[in-house]
Amino acid sequence: MNKYCILALSTLLATGKALFCKALGTGQYSKKETSILNFKALLVAFFCSLLFVADEINKLFEISVFSIVLSVFFGISVALTQIMQSKAMGNGPASLVSLVYSCGFLVPIFYGLIFWDEGVSLYQWFGILLLVIALCLIVLKREKGTNLLAWLPFAALAMLGSGANAIFQKTHQYSSFADELELFLVYSLFFSSIFTGIVSLIIRKKAEKEPKLSQKQKIIKKLIVPLCLGVCVGLLNFINLSLSGKLPSIILFPVYNVGSMLLSSFISSIIYKEKLTKRQSLGFCIGIVAILIVGIF
Repeated sequence: MNKYCILALSTLLATGKALFCKALGTGQYSKKETSILNFKALLVAFFCSLLFVADEINKLFEISVFSIVLSVFFGISVALTQIMQSKAMGNGPASLVSLVYSCGFLVPIFYGLIFWDEGVSLYQWFGILLLVIALCLIVLKREKGTNLLAWLPFAALAMLGSGANAIFQKTHQYSSFADELELFLVYSLFFSSIFTGIVSLIIRKKAEKEPKLSQKQKIIKKLIVPLCLGVCVGLLNFINLSLSGKLPSIILFPVYNVGSMLLSSFISSIIYKEKLTKRQSLGFCIGIVAILIVGIF
């Protein structure tokens, strides 16, 4: 498949993941239901990942102990990140949640600066400063009507989780077991599903009156949403692998990161009738410019 077609598919999958996370995080689901649906989604993602390693399935039990141990931590981090992203998306505007979530790439940048002796360019420092200004415009707003506490803490945790995921992946790639990356991702998704399954068993179901749903609504709620989310998560992890090193950052970064952010924001504004204040809109636009500067330079 053409690399630009793969990039377009990756962008659409990232958009789908964000939107299905939003559908999963809406108030119509209880905490237990959300956990169960996340378990279903990650289980689907795990089975999708097996398709990508079908020709290496015999190597699943030959993987190093290092990769398995790291995949446990990575898998738990992936699960927690998805749960937090769903919660944030369900309670806040998709555009702002996506912007905060996208800031997760700053975590490995600072981690690399401190622990891996990686440099940060002057342009990137300027972009980070712009990003701080953008977030201040979004968070320190005077307009009433939006409860930041309903989504911002969850978005921040999802952002940190996203950054941690990047660190785990990079740690694996810096090791002598870098050639096991695909199998590492398979194990990670397996442990993600196991973790969310355990969480769903621990959470007690509250005795609350559930809204009456038609058979069609039940199918969408309990089957279609987690299935689609799982497919997006599973395919996205492996499709992005095929893009590594194939496209220059000046093309890859804007299209994938900013493209999926804008697309999910646009679609969500139509479906959920989301409206931003003038200050939030300004912060969102500055944030996009900042992310482009940091990612390209």
